[in-house]
Amino acid sequence: MQCDEQKPSCIKCQRAGLHCSFRNGEPSIIFIHASKLHQPSEHPYEGRKPPENDRTDYSVESASLTTAIDTSSSEQLSWSTAPSPTVSAGIHSTRRDEPGFMAEERDNLRLMHHFTTSAHRSIAPSPGAVAVWRDLVPQLAFEYDFLLHGVLAFSALHLALTSQVNRLANSALALRHYTAALALFRPQLDSITSSNIYSLFAFSCVVPVYIFGYPHVSQFPTNPLPEMLEMMSVMRGCANIVGSGFQWLDSSPFKHLLLQPTDPSQALATEIEDALTGLQERNTQTTTSPALRDAYATAIETLWESFKVADNMPGEQATALPFPVKLSAEVLMKMQEGDPMALIILAHYAVTLHWLDTVPWMAGWGSKTINAVNETVGEEWRAYMAWALQESRKPTSEA
Repeated sequence: MQCDEQKPSCIKCQRAGLHCSFRNGEPSIIFIHASKLHQPSEHPYEGRKPPENDRTDYSVESASLTTAIDTSSSEQLSWSTAPSPTVSAGIHSTRRDEPGFMAEERDNLRLMHHFTTSAHRSIAPSPGAVAVWRDLVPQLAFEYDFLLHGVLAFSALHLALTSQVNRLANSALALRHYTAALALFRPQLDSITSSNIYSLFAFSCVVPVYIFGYPHVSQFPTNPLPEMLEMMSVMRGCANIVGSGFQWLDSSPFKHLLLQPTDPSQALATEIEDALTGLQERNTQTTTSPALRDAYATAIETLWESFKVADNMPGEQATALPFPVKLSAEVLMKMQEGDPMALIILAHYAVTLHWLDTVPWMAGWGSKTINAVNETVGEEWRAYMAWALQESRKPTSEA
């Protein structure tokens, strides 16, 4: 019989003629002031999960949730565990037939909590975008498993990049969830509809974060060019989602995540204009194939647009997207083949990445790519690398 928790004695117990155990019991949820949290505790792992190699039974006085609220601040919410004299259960369940949570379930809850309270703000800081990532994306994630895995992968990666605590474990979680997300994501691309477009688009925004960020927690490549070109290829593929569902995205809250067209008359800083004009002149002088010359000219025009976006949205990660999204397959292939003109164009795109160097997953990609290109091209091309090299050596705050 379940107690209805009425005092001094519950109605159900009175009717049954039973002694009500709730009458004198202590509540399992206790509110304490935050200043009391740091007092010494006799429980050796109070508030923490015991090490796996510790087999001591602490279930006699097991952990019940204690919520601590600092009444001096409405924004500060802390919690710790405190012994409960009325509950006898292990701190963490280790078997699926037990009523508690498995370690994997706790990890997933922890990652979702981190995403909704902190990590989401690092993807796109504008108010409209923050609301989409904080409110709408988690709701969609519970409808589509590929997005749920993607959100958990991003959250784990964010933790691994911003904290040394459990970094290896969080890195492993990021890899596991991202691998699962990709396996579920690919079949969805065969049929993009008004129902799944928002989840597909949200996941496509997570992909660049992961592919730029994961090398920071595994092993950053000595030569970043192959990885950079692979990432650009992936981003080109994700852009097809926007093309297929733009009419739905643009009439939804997800429009806050879409890049707005730039003004053709917008002027850039003189040194940027001079560098891009120099690229156009070099292309005209050295590229003999008319088709390839036109493809390079279009890529340089896309660079112009990318720099305008970066100028309009300083520090926004979305500024890294226009160039790879609009890059032709032909120019990307020439970059992969090591064609000097193509690599010089790539180095100038990498300047926009360097301007995002303070973003945890973007750190180092811009300057390392520029330096790698400079070491790859011949001496006759070095003059066209001057501005990109100069920018890559500036602290990001000055760039």
